[in-house]
Amino acid sequence: MPFRCLFILGVVLLLAACARPPHLELDATEYLVARAYGHQASVYATDEYQAAFAALEDGRRLIAGRDYAAARAALAFSRQHALRAYDLAVAAKTREAEEEARLKAEEEARLKAEEEARLKAEAERRRAEEARRKAEEARKNAEARMLTEYRVGSNDTLASIAALIGVYGDPLLWPLLYQANRDQIKDPQHIYVGQTLKIPRGLPAGDFDAARAKAREAGLFGIPQNGVKSPASH
Repeated sequence: MPFRCLFILGVVLLLAACARPPHLELDATEYLVARAYGHQASVYATDEYQAAFAALEDGRRLIAGRDYAAARAALAFSRQHALRAYDLAVAAKTREAEEEARLKAEEEARLKAEEEARLKAEAERRRAEEARRKAEEARKNAEARMLTEYRVGSNDTLASIAALIGVYGDPLLWPLLYQANRDQIKDPQHIYVGQTLKIPRGLPAGDFDAARAKAREAGLFGIPQNGVKSPASH
């Protein structure tokens, strides 16, 4: 008898529960659907979210129609899909964030490489400019040391004078000195101590080539002529 009474009491309580509106289930379902929507499940998990939302609407309609058992089933279905939609949205957004991070890292690496290349090019440009500046300074210094006149000393010849760094640095260019000083030099093999010779500057390259050819042709000052050295003159 007591067991039978307990069974009957359980059935009565169950029926009473089924007879009450499932407000707690509705609240929980609305929370889960709203949470899924807040994580953009309607965008990232459209099918799951739409199923959850439609089931929630069915649950509300069934509660209004006092079909509580069917409402509970609809709400349970809605919660299931809301949870699934939430998980899919979170996973999709995580992948999206990882992809954005990857692209950002690649862009930062690209910008860094471009900046390093720019700095390297700038450093190379500065080094080139510095080299050009030093070369120009050296040229100007060399020009400043270049003689425009030369006072003949003991044992000097036109070839030895032309060979001086401050003159031409090339003995074959002695004809240039001879031609520029014809007013005081009658014979290129005879110059005298104390003479002040003019040293022409700013000549075209062709004049230098012609002077070397004349020097070889003359064969003076020990410069070979047709492969044979002439005796040195003093």
